[in-house]
Amino acid sequence: MGDELRGENLVHLNVRFSTETELKKIQDFLYEKSGQGVSFTGLVEAMVNEVTIVTAVHNIKSNKGSKTAGVDKIKMDKYLQMPKDELILLIQSSFRNYRPKPARREYIEKSNGKKRPLGIPTVLDRIIQECVRIIIEPICEARFYPQSYGFRPYRAQKHAIRGIINVINAGCKSPDQPVWAIEGDIKGCFDNINHRLLLQKLWRIGIHDKRVLKIISQMLKAGYMENDLFHATELGTPQGGILSPLLSNVYLNDFDWYVGRMYMEPHRQCKHKGNDTRRLKWAGVTPKYNYRYADDWVILTSTEKEALRLKRVLTKYFRNRMKLELSQEKTYVTDLRTNGIHFLGFVVKAERKRKTPDPATWTKHLVGKPLPDMERLGKKIKKLLEEVHRIELCQKSQCAGCANSVRQLCHYGYGTVLADIHLLSCLPCDRPQSKQRCTDCMEKAVPQTVQLHAGAAEGALQSS
Repeated sequence: MGDELRGENLVHLNVRFSTETELKKIQDFLYEKSGQGVSFTGLVEAMVNEVTIVTAVHNIKSNKGSKTAGVDKIKMDKYLQMPKDELILLIQSSFRNYRPKPARREYIEKSNGKKRPLGIPTVLDRIIQECVRIIIEPICEARFYPQSYGFRPYRAQKHAIRGIINVINAGCKSPDQPVWAIEGDIKGCFDNINHRLLLQKLWRIGIHDKRVLKIISQMLKAGYMENDLFHATELGTPQGGILSPLLSNVYLNDFDWYVGRMYMEPHRQCKHKGNDTRRLKWAGVTPKYNYRYADDWVILTSTEKEALRLKRVLTKYFRNRMKLELSQEKTYVTDLRTNGIHFLGFVVKAERKRKTPDPATWTKHLVGKPLPDMERLGKKIKKLLEEVHRIELCQKSQCAGCANSVRQLCHYGYGTVLADIHLLSCLPCDRPQSKQRCTDCMEKAVPQTVQLHAGAAEGALQSS
């Protein structure tokens, strides 16, 4: 592959590749070596390779955001119409003396009524960010915490929920069953990331090419334009950038391992991890299990005392080590046996298993149950109903607008429920001379439909 070793733990990436298959092999090589604790230099040469640039352009072109322009008002179409060699030379020259343009500030509404600021980079900056991401993502992925699920390839919300349910069920016969949880909330996490600490974490994670660190530093300090006024950015990663999700995971990775080393992912002294956790348990360590999705995280433990202690410890940790603030009002210590935690669109509780016709299967043990978050689901259903009622019902079997709405909301794991709601809305109402369901009938029928599917969703998630 042409890699030149510099010492035992440093590799200078000196590669030449001409196909996407060879690029995939290089990514596999980076992942494998990074998992062994190796650091890398010579990464820029791989980023400016023609194959990497073409792959980056294709990735951005397939995204809906490619039709959105930055401050220069240039869309992706202009770059696609350029000759291939001219476009590649433009991107390669931009890498040599990288000066990113400010992002365009836009605001989108959040579920709580507030607005989330987005920074939309120019298309050229997006292509360069994608080239950087393609090369450094395998290095970072090999060092990330196993129970981190946000903005990572081949991971989704359902995997985090499944992990929580499995941990609760695994301890159902143990006195140390994790039935207490800390629901964490970080004040303005993405807007308050310290740039100096982020670059230090990138260095420790294995990116020793200072040219790459300089490019990322330039991206972070590019600023943004709002109402034709320039604003500098001394803190935070721009939400809306290609690299921002990866950089936020790099920043919070130390927090994941800090909690994980306490019990769930201990320093290995035995051949099997289960023996290490058993060793800690016998030493008097209270079990604790942490799961994170972006800036939302949950820690499960077996006692209220340990949960309150962890909350105090992590408040100091975030303030002193991460330069972030933990919101005391929104960070809850919850008993899963009574209230349940609200996490990623689900309410996870620890309740007794449902009785079956066979009394031999009855038990007093608690099991984890993921139920739909009705408050969050209700807002999505209300939005869906508004779209459904705007469409004139016709004789066709499918309605394009409704199908598109259902398809979007199926991403959140409520596909079967929403499909039934869609069919329900197409049936005539009980009122005379009514060709479609009225709003009153739908508001009565929707909660019943959701409740019918709640048990099925719970069983399907547990079986997965």
